[in-house]
Formats: sequence, C-alpha cells, structure tokens
Amino acid sequence: MEPVKVISMGSYHIGGKKVSIDGSEPYETPLWPGGPTVVYDPNGEFQAGQMYVQYTRIADPVLPYPVCMLHGGGGTGAIWESTQDGGPGWQYMFMQNGFNVNLSDAVERGRASWAQFPEINDGPPMFNSYAERWTTYRIGPRYGVGYEGSRFDLSKYDNLIKMHVPRWTSSNDMVQAAYDEYFGSLTEGCIILAHSQGGLFSLNSAVKDCKNIKGFILVESSSTLDVNVTDVSGLKDIPFLFIYGDFIGPEFCIDGYEWPGNFAYYGTMRNLHNRIQELGGDSTWLHLPEIGIRGNTHAMMVENNSRQIADIICGWIKEHVH
Repeated sequence: MEPVKVISMGSYHIGGKKVSIDGSEPYETPLWPGGPTVVYDPNGEFQAGQMYVQYTRIADPVLPYPVCMLHGGGGTGAIWESTQDGGPGWQYMFMQNGFNVNLSDAVERGRASWAQFPEINDGPPMFNSYAERWTTYRIGPRYGVGYEGSRFDLSKYDNLIKMHVPRWTSSNDMVQAAYDEYFGSLTEGCIILAHSQGGLFSLNSAVKDCKNIKGFILVESSSTLDVNVTDVSGLKDIPFLFIYGDFIGPEFCIDGYEWPGNFAYYGTMRNLHNRIQELGGDSTWLHLPEIGIRGNTHAMMVENNSRQIADIICGWIKEHVH
C-alpha cells in the first residue's frame, strides 16, 4: 500500500478528578541515586481516574470519524502499534485503509498512569504471569505448550509479556467513568474497535449513550453484558462485527483447560449478536476458521496474518458504516 499522509497527530488525557489524601506519614528519601535526602509528604491533592488518548489524522479519510482502538485487560494501546515481527500494527494498517485512528490507554494503564493504593485504589495491583497470559491468550492449553498451527510466534512471547502492565480489579468504576466521558466527547462520531476487556467497558458505555457511535467491532470481547437483563434496543441502529480466532471449541479443551473467554463466545456476545439481528439491526458474526483463516489466537492483531484480518475489518467498515 501507499505511504500514509498524516496531517495531524497528538494526544490528551480525559476523565479523572482531583482527590485529597491525608493521614499518611511523611518520610525521608533521596530522589535520585546519591542525591540529597528530602522529606516526601504523600499527603495532598492528586489527580486520579484519567485515561490517555493518542489521535492521528490523515489526508482524505474515507469516513470523517476515527476508529477508536481499545486494548484488553492488563494491556495498553501498544498492542495496536506493531506486529510480532516489528512491522506496522493495526494502527498504521487502518490508516493505510483510509481511516483516522485513536489509540487509548485506559485508567491505570500505560500513559494514563495509576493512583495510590490503598488510599485511592483498594489494595495492590495484579501482575500478569507468563503462565496466566499463555492460557488467557489461547496460545496453548498449558504454559509452554502451543497449539499446532498457531500463528503466534512463540519465540516472541517475552515481548507480549513486556507489553502488559499492572491492573486492579477494584477500579472498574473509575475506568468506566473515563470511557463514558471519552465516547461522549467524540461528537463528530466514532467507530469502536475493542479487544477483550475493552469490549466490556465500551458496551457498558454504549447502552447508556450510543449517539456518537457509528460502528462497533468487537475482537474476542469479554463483555458480560446480558441481553436478558439489559435493554440493548438502543444499539440496533449501530452495525456490529464480532470477530474470533482459532482454537475455540471442545477439541481444544485439553487436560481440563477451557479458554476463559468461552462464556462470551458461546454466551454473552453470541446472545448480543442474535438480539441485534432480532431487533432488525446489522450484526455480523465472524469466526475466522469458518472462512478458511486458521491459527489465530487472542493476539490476532500482532500475528503473521494481521494485515489480512485488518483488511477484512476495514472492508467490513466501508461496506456497513456510513
């Protein structure tokens, strides 16, 4: 493809609020190795609950609103920047397809930064281990064992782990509030492309206020949205694409392993797809092996056919989103 003509790029923080901490004990510490000791007072006013957004605008986009790429649990917007082999990621591929792109780091992730604990966040963060990420990303049924035919380059697994950051399970309200404000601010419209946990927060925002959302792409979303409890009729005018990779099904449940995202594949997201169709909406369910594309894990955006998948999604957007 031709090089992309970028006409504008930048970043901003959105969401968050000023919070006060008091009652903590000041202590002495040097601020750099060999430096003088200073008294650090952990009390005072701080900012917490903000998220980070990076935007890139190109010349002559095919649509006037950006594709907003949302990362999954424990991740950051870096997942969209490069593939495993160091080539351009979906951020650039989507720009090559004619789309403006926003990348974001949710509250407590990446350049959004995180708040003090336990003063603001309740308790310490979780850190993702090699073994936990292996099975969560469906690289194989147990750590060190990969699925035959996988497109994930096992020699680059260290790099996937390096991309992950600490996460809290007690900060969901702050995360959700920032996403709500972010989507509400995109009055020119937006197309949401959400991976894994990003699907949970973006769908929660959408059922509350979807007026700015022109299209929804859910890449192996882990949303717990229950269409039998939550009214999703307001989403029926938004085109939806649900996309899943390989190694999903009983034949891949080896030695007691079951992919943690099965609840969404077989349940919540399948039910949402069906409900949108029942309401007369436009919803597409795409299981890649069913169209002959095999070997993709939960990290399809960094694998060796990531461009093929990006082009499929971009083609769908051009056909369904207006």
